[in-house]
Amino acid sequence: MQAGGFAWIVSLAADHAGYTSYIPPFVIAGVGISMALPCVAAAALSAAPPRLLGKAAGTLNTLQQFGSVFGVAVASAVFNAHGSLTSRAGVLSGFKPALGVAAGLSLLGAMVATGMRSRSQSRAGSEHRQEAPLAVPAAIPATQTSGPGRQ
Repeated sequence: MQAGGFAWIVSLAADHAGYTSYIPPFVIAGVGISMALPCVAAAALSAAPPRLLGKAAGTLNTLQQFGSVFGVAVASAVFNAHGSLTSRAGVLSGFKPALGVAAGLSLLGAMVATGMRSRSQSRAGSEHRQEAPLAVPAAIPATQTSGPGRQ
């Protein structure tokens, strides 16, 4: 949905449409990303065993931040290669290819996620069943502790 919304915005930019015509594609793109983000978090955290949930959450957050920065950097590079901020025509000539690349990356991400889903579901079920419960470390007896004044 995000890729479709972005592609629609690119087509509207070519027609010099008014502000109100951008509302539907922005809503569609916003709904698309709003549906994707919780699914990514749920899939990533449900694939991790309980003892690794903290690491999985940290890794997920780091990769989401990296992806955001990477996406902005790619869109900015494409904009700078094709347009400029000196005129309306310069902005439009950079905006269309930059948002087109963002739409393409969104579509690529959706396709990769769809392919990963089918493979990981079959493996996730068998891995979670084979996992042994976590062992709780035994308390250290007081006679084994050492420190100043203890022997």
